[in-house]
Amino acid sequence: MQYNNGLLTPKISEIKQEYDKTEEAEKEELHFDKPNFEFIPKNCHYRQEGPYLVCQSCIVKHAVWIGMEKIMIGVDKDGSPILQKRDFKQG
Repeated sequence: MQYNNGLLTPKISEIKQEYDKTEEAEKEELHFDKPNFEFIPKNCHYRQEGPYLVCQSCIVKHAVWIGMEKIMIGVDKDGSPILQKRDFKQG
């Protein structure tokens, strides 16, 4: 750092070093088809939101599409959702 008109400003060489570090970080090759973590949901507590069963208990938000023809009526002793076919009455 250097003083310029009473202000503390970085030197050009310091700015270039920071720019080079940023540029190197941006060149990092990312592989989205091979994540560095594995998420296996366990003991999920689902709630129906439209055609989805959305987990309310996991850190990573996830959902399962069940469609409009089914409705969640509860959970079994293992905690799995109980689904029932919806009765669409016309009239």
